[in-house]
Amino acid sequence: MAGRTRSTNGPTRTRANAPSATAPTTEEFPGLSAPSRVAPDDIASVVMAPETATMPTLMPPTLRDPSSMAEADLAAVTATWRSSQYIDAMWSIDQTRNAFMLVRGLGWRKIYNGRDGAFTALVSLAAQARQTGRQVSFREEADGMVYEIYLW
Repeated sequence: MAGRTRSTNGPTRTRANAPSATAPTTEEFPGLSAPSRVAPDDIASVVMAPETATMPTLMPPTLRDPSSMAEADLAAVTATWRSSQYIDAMWSIDQTRNAFMLVRGLGWRKIYNGRDGAFTALVSLAAQARQTGRQVSFREEADGMVYEIYLW
């Protein structure tokens, strides 16, 4: 065996931490893309409301009748329903269940923080509405927190 040489036709072994000749691309490995910077001139187009918006009505047919109770009268009794609203920003902090959403024309609204599941669902819907620019309808109670969100 002392006189034998190693064949170069067989498999070769490289170190695990050896640098590769080419950097991996996002097509090869999803999730490696880097965030891109948005120019100040393009920010308005990112947060603008869509040109046309359609959504189902929340009121049942009996309440849509002009001779029945008005929506404003119902809001004074239990809660305030806000329809056809846009969420422009989200805010959260490293605290348990503490997040706010910025509603266009209304200001910051705190998201209900009573239960983990409800909080996660509401934050997810608000974030989706912010990301996609879609309209939402939400119920705000007397304590100023948002308890329900409908995303269309």
